[in-house]
Amino acid sequence: MLKKLSLLFVGIALILPLYLSFSHTKAPVQASQPEINGRYGVVIDAATGEILYDKNAKRQAPPASLTKLMTALLLLERVGEREEIVITQHAIDTESGAKQVPLEAGERLRRNEALKLMLTISVDSVAESVAEHISGSKKEFAHLMNQRARELGADTLTFYNASGSDALGHRASPYELALIARELLKHPEALDCMSRVTNTVQTSLHTREITNSGRKDLKDDPLALGSKSGRTALADYTLITVDEKQGKRVIVVIMKSERKTLYTDAAKLAAYALH
Repeated sequence: MLKKLSLLFVGIALILPLYLSFSHTKAPVQASQPEINGRYGVVIDAATGEILYDKNAKRQAPPASLTKLMTALLLLERVGEREEIVITQHAIDTESGAKQVPLEAGERLRRNEALKLMLTISVDSVAESVAEHISGSKKEFAHLMNQRARELGADTLTFYNASGSDALGHRASPYELALIARELLKHPEALDCMSRVTNTVQTSLHTREITNSGRKDLKDDPLALGSKSGRTALADYTLITVDEKQGKRVIVVIMKSERKTLYTDAAKLAAYALH
């Protein structure tokens, strides 16, 4: 009996330190959510749609030229590759801000050239001409944009124009824009435009070299595949980036931000989501 008790105590003495060691082992600490300057932000998994980062992700704000993500999606879904878009005087007259490319009324360009001008340097007159080409009017195209957004789960946004120029009630959330981008990325041509620092555009009148100044800010970021930025008086600075690491792709959206922190914040969010 004493021998059995002795063996029992010896066993306890051997096991107890191991138990205490495991019971005091801390669970892995998850990286804390980074702070960004932008008032609104989201990161989603491009494959699943899962939200990986959320800062007011479902609150709405003016999206500026991130609106063109939907215009580009409808262009790719509804216009043939060899089909020509005609730049209209009405579209030129409604263009906001400085003209990065001085297009002329009557100038024609094929679908993928229009895509380059919208996603690489964000030309408003091209977006508005696409709207007229597809739907016949700005109002009808806005209705189509909102309808397509609902199909993607972007249930509360409201678009009033194809370019993202400031308009009362023209609003979307970062999450809704990320959902649109996720669908747009099913078309490789879109990411190709968003990935280039420079591009060549051919129209019926000219061949032009264009430069994406925002993309230059991310050219040294190993995670960044592409980007699209925007800015208006109401929206301040907005940005979407597409980032990837070891086969995992994420979509980052930042809204209501400042130029000086826009791209560093996007890189910070991508690194957090892809850690």
